[in-house]
Amino acid sequence: MNTTITSTHAPFELPTGRLVRAYLTEIRSEFLRLARNPGYLAPMILLPLGLYLLFAVLIWGEAIAEKPEIGTFLFTGFAVLAVTMPALFGIGPALALDRETRVVALRRAQPAPTASWLVAKLVVGVVFCALALLPMLVAAVVSGKLALAGSEIAMLAGGLLVGSLPFCALGLLVGAFLGGSAAPVWANILYLPGCYLSGLFFPLPESLHWQAPLWPQFHVSQLAMHAAGAEQYQFVPLQLSLAALIGVTVLAGAIAVWRVARRG
Repeated sequence: MNTTITSTHAPFELPTGRLVRAYLTEIRSEFLRLARNPGYLAPMILLPLGLYLLFAVLIWGEAIAEKPEIGTFLFTGFAVLAVTMPALFGIGPALALDRETRVVALRRAQPAPTASWLVAKLVVGVVFCALALLPMLVAAVVSGKLALAGSEIAMLAGGLLVGSLPFCALGLLVGAFLGGSAAPVWANILYLPGCYLSGLFFPLPESLHWQAPLWPQFHVSQLAMHAAGAEQYQFVPLQLSLAALIGVTVLAGAIAVWRVARRG
């Protein structure tokens, strides 16, 4: 006689309190891992700040005094650098190393929420973007090179941090497909052309205007300009930039999660 055995056990679910603690523990561990690596943290904070001080204060200081809108343009350009570098270069190589050393596979055997590693990397990525942006905000306000009201500066910073999410997703994508040694190289290949061809640091010639919206850096800058109300630097509608950034985030994040789930 054939007997069919049906499992009546419901899937194990953590209570809400323990689930929240599990996510917070994962976020804390990811934060400490990156914070304890000064070789990662220092360049992410000092490079955008140093470049901003060089160009906005030393080189273009007199021009900004005559035309304050130039200060907004320069600050936004280097601030985009500050909020996208930690997202892409912090998450991508770290995930690549986790896969290469089989840490991702080990986590699957642990009693942790399935998405905790993903949430931790995204949250910590945004936190480090904020840490890189904060010194630039202080330098801009103290030096008087950012002629915006307090509320406009807050909106500008908020738009920039929202714009870091697509680069967190791109970091996941790089880390999901590449090894630890190749991830930084390919991250640079993906990142550097967009910094120049999106017109972040200098106006583009008319012949290159058509391709600027192809780069996510351009849309992060546009999101910040719309948030701050800087109409002279709003080149595309806000809805277009939001749609582009959401599309990059969803597409890159989904492909990365699919890849990690299949291959580890």
